[in-house]
Amino acid sequence: MDLIHPSDEAGVIDTMRAATSARTRVKVVGGRTHTINADGVDAELWTTSLDRVIAHDPAEMLCVVEAGMRLGDLRRLLRDGSQEWPVDEPDAATVGGVIAADVALPRQLRVGCLRDTVVEMVFVTGDGRRIRSGARTVKNVTGYDLHRLLTGSFGMLGVITQVALKVRPLPKVARTLETREGGMELATRLLDVVPLPAAVIAEHDRVLVRLEGWPEEVAEQAQLANEVTVMADADPHGLLDPPFADASVVARAAVAPSKLPDCVDGYERYRALLGVGYAWIPCEDDTALTRVRERVASLGGTAPVVRGAGGLGPVDPIAAAIGARIKAAFDPAGILVHG
Repeated sequence: MDLIHPSDEAGVIDTMRAATSARTRVKVVGGRTHTINADGVDAELWTTSLDRVIAHDPAEMLCVVEAGMRLGDLRRLLRDGSQEWPVDEPDAATVGGVIAADVALPRQLRVGCLRDTVVEMVFVTGDGRRIRSGARTVKNVTGYDLHRLLTGSFGMLGVITQVALKVRPLPKVARTLETREGGMELATRLLDVVPLPAAVIAEHDRVLVRLEGWPEEVAEQAQLANEVTVMADADPHGLLDPPFADASVVARAAVAPSKLPDCVDGYERYRALLGVGYAWIPCEDDTALTRVRERVASLGGTAPVVRGAGGLGPVDPIAAAIGARIKAAFDPAGILVHG
């Protein structure tokens, strides 16, 4: 297998054009923290050499970087200005990789969706066309939001080379609280009582509550949480680390938030993000994965695999037809595989 490490956008364009001409099947690789197994790969295009800072304007809460920049480097850059891009993935992950994987943000209740933080994107299509989508000015309303389409595309529509990110101030205080018992019922009570938490995460044996803001605000939130149940300060890595590191296959169920209790009912191991509708469930084999997907489908949701083999799962025929037309427009030769 060929390993390609372009050092600039021109190199990505040349690689895509050559691969289309030769019908070389290419997998786009960032930090390999969210890679999905794929068959029939002839070459890997690594983006990690595209790691320059293009612009950083702390006053405008805007940072423009190349897509191969590691999250650890971005964090250090933003921390100097007391800011953050609210993505809690490992330092080794790349900016473009977490966007292409559309990772879930544990603190989504407070910081919003990942796609809303990407205001501009430059990417190269499968046949080597350079496309810019969005703008660094918030009020821009012209053109199609193709950067939203590339978010969650797993490298199948193009290679993200540069992004403009909307960043936010670091919270003055951050606390992670942990209960002595778990379950969805207790987590739901905490979500109802605590105003504006950054996260409420339920597991079978504990509930984690993340609080962020001004000192007085966080103190009041913690007091209200302790009126529901006894809580203690916990290691924040328990909230932010990838779930079930020991599992070879993990599915991320996505359902309406009100259906989350039904989604995880009966499972001994799960991590549920209340108020958002995500649940991570480890699967020991294909049969277990099928059961998870059947239940989630009955609730009107989806359950793609985010670690290991299994892919995206069954796709609605109408959605599949639309997806095939989009794929053909961005990657006519079909050389980009699931990355």
